Amino acid sequence: MAWSVRCGASVVDSSKSKLFQKSMHGLYIGATMFLSVIVIGATLYRMEGWTWSDAIYMVIITVFSVGYEEVEPVVTHTLRVITMCIIVAGDASKVYFVGSLVQFITEGEIGKAMEEHRKSKDIESIRDHAIICGYGRIGQVLARELEAKKFPFLILDNNAERVALAHAHGHQALLGDAGEENTLSEAHIERAVVFATVLPNDMVNVFITLTARNMRPTLRIIARAEDPATEKKLKQAGANEIILPAFVGGMQIANSITEASLDSILKGGASHLNTDLKELGVEIVEHRIIANGVNDRKTVQQLLRGVESNCLVLAVKKPDDSLVQHPPGTYRVEAGDIVVMLSHGKVLA
Repeated sequence: MAWSVRCGASVVDSSKSKLFQKSMHGLYIGATMFLSVIVIGATLYRMEGWTWSDAIYMVIITVFSVGYEEVEPVVTHTLRVITMCIIVAGDASKVYFVGSLVQFITEGEIGKAMEEHRKSKDIESIRDHAIICGYGRIGQVLARELEAKKFPFLILDNNAERVALAHAHGHQALLGDAGEENTLSEAHIERAVVFATVLPNDMVNVFITLTARNMRPTLRIIARAEDPATEKKLKQAGANEIILPAFVGGMQIANSITEASLDSILKGGASHLNTDLKELGVEIVEHRIIANGVNDRKTVQQLLRGVESNCLVLAVKKPDDSLVQHPPGTYRVEAGDIVVMLSHGKVLA
């Protein structure tokens, strides 16, 4: 859907560009014709012995048909032919230029109307989509990721500049307050499969969540929270999932610092694996062997005694950064080793 919308926008933009170029071409031709009549007419009068001032003045009053008295008697056949030609050519160029100008203005307005109609038609046809409330930093990242996965979505924002930015990025967007039921109805919340409110204001997110939940009791709602204390309020308002960007970012940085061995095992190929595993009720944990500690010099089998059904040893990282992957039960760990395990619930003491 997102790809088709982008293609549709490209076709419309191309058509608008061609119309604009055609209208501008007509204006250039009309202006060139009009100026040519003035220059050529003034030059012909000058060749008949008139001064440049009288010649230009005569051409101007003739072209614009103001009806002033002739500056010099038009008595010769040549002067009369020149004057008649100026009248005909001047009126023709004037009509052509004005017509091109009117066409330029009307086509611009028609183009805007066509664009608005296309956007409205796209929104009317959307279904099984995600509704994103807010097109700030997080909203833009979210839209980019959904577009990459070809998941249809619609952006809601009450800021005209951000809506224009969304349109410029090729996304479907609607200007309006997401806390208003009318706006959510225009976004076809009744046909949406997921609703995400990612505004930086927690209280606004709570209100939007409450409005969306009242309109669609079964809709999956994801809400952003800056303050962990807002999490409870968002759940009470009806959010199914609450995302705390600061917490998620902090956890990712902390993991990069403290779980370097895990990064080595995964070879940097699955940065979000641990988060996905947690959703399944398991996680990858590390256990460092302390010198003369309770687990020092134990075998893997002894190490896991009592928690066998909850833990699976993936590897042992040695102090020299070498790895022993899938060590057998008889493998003996030593001080300084880091045991990397897949854990479900209970872990080592």
